[in-house]
Amino acid sequence: MQNGEETPASTETAPVPEEITKQSFRVKIWRHLETNGLAMFPRPVYNRIPNFKGAAEAAAKLAELDVFKNANTVKVNPDKPQEPVRVTCLEKQKTLYVPVPRLQSGFLNRMVLPEEETRPGAIRKAVSRNGMETYGKPLSIEDSVSLDLVVMGSVAVSKEGYRIGKGKGYGDLEFGLMMHMKAIKPNTLVATTVHDCQVFDTLPAQLFGPHDVPIDLIVTPTQVIETQRMSQRPVGILWHLLSNRRLELMPVLGQLREIEMLAGRACVLKEDDTDIEERTAQRTGQRTRRQRRRTRSHKSQSEGEGNTTEGEDAKSTKARRTPRRRNSTKSLSKEDKPRRPRRPKPVIDFTVKISNISPSTRVRDLKQALSERGVKPQVMVWKGFRGFCYLHFFKPSPPKGEGDVYTPPNMESVISALSEMSLGGSGGAPGEERDDKPRLLLVEPAPPRQPPQPPADVPADAPADAPAVVPVSAPAPEVH
Repeated sequence: MQNGEETPASTETAPVPEEITKQSFRVKIWRHLETNGLAMFPRPVYNRIPNFKGAAEAAAKLAELDVFKNANTVKVNPDKPQEPVRVTCLEKQKTLYVPVPRLQSGFLNRMVLPEEETRPGAIRKAVSRNGMETYGKPLSIEDSVSLDLVVMGSVAVSKEGYRIGKGKGYGDLEFGLMMHMKAIKPNTLVATTVHDCQVFDTLPAQLFGPHDVPIDLIVTPTQVIETQRMSQRPVGILWHLLSNRRLELMPVLGQLREIEMLAGRACVLKEDDTDIEERTAQRTGQRTRRQRRRTRSHKSQSEGEGNTTEGEDAKSTKARRTPRRRNSTKSLSKEDKPRRPRRPKPVIDFTVKISNISPSTRVRDLKQALSERGVKPQVMVWKGFRGFCYLHFFKPSPPKGEGDVYTPPNMESVISALSEMSLGGSGGAPGEERDDKPRLLLVEPAPPRQPPQPPADVPADAPADAPAVVPVSAPAPEVH
């Protein structure tokens, strides 16, 4: 399914975007994945390295290659579609390195699991966003690292080796930092796992610069492509393409710049902010100005009303109104105000039942597991003491001017995201036996049913000995 084809059997390719920019190709891929049911959690995939149906199959195909089998040290990006690759690395007992998300608090983490944590459920938890923070051992740019294989996430790639990321520059900066660490050797291959529709025969060469990282190997759920590598790898960080603000957002870049300048190398930055930051600042400034205008408008109206009242009080005694008349006017003005229409009651779109839950499992354990898999029901009806619970998903409200950017979840995507999910007991109440053995949860559709009114807040660590209606997403719709 290359270049946006809907089925493998089809030979018709999607037209090239009229505006030839990296962003136009990104939007084309994001929209195709969403509209054709190929996108997975987290949704929507816009502005992300998109998670796609078949990510696990692509990871399995990569694991079959000699380049993966022979690799002892592997660096994999922290995005969701490459999670199966990270799982496979730990299962095969390879040394796994994962970059710190957005390089905000460091650079690389080496994943180190306790010896007893070798179960599949423990490994999947370790490579999740929270798990990488828990089990990751931070490395600095001065540490010694040697990589045999680098796996990157992509939005679009070509058979010539060109790669388009999500537009923030994280992947290219990570590669430049690894070049500085001498972690990238001439024989270190760079691979990516993507859906077939993300692969183009060719991409315009003029869109790519010396900072763009080329791809050596493309792995999809159905094929393995060795690219032609039409461009050279970056030799390091290209400082003239970075702004001072970028260094403030990513302290590791500032550390590297200090090291380079002490060594006598020129590290001149660009004067302006990077393009993506400029657009973000402009949008933020526009929102701030609009908010200020609204605030001033409300303030002026309030001050005007106050001035009118003061004017009436300052008039002569003949023009003053009696307290009775003033109260009656006040009551009349309240009656004249239009009543705010009631918010319509939420309607359940579909319901998913999760069973085989351990009696000692707490609500927060399941909520964390759901969050790691990107599942966000509006309401959870918890009956853990009976071994099951219900997840209710409401029908979405009509979008306001967002077009096709948001796609609500459906029954199939939720069940797929929760497949093979295991959850162990958390100890139960004092004096009870622990039940730490993980259980494979059973996820199945359930007939929609209107949940009761949610009660007061339920403590996150409350034992599963009584049913509860737990709002999962914030703010949760009110249910009557």
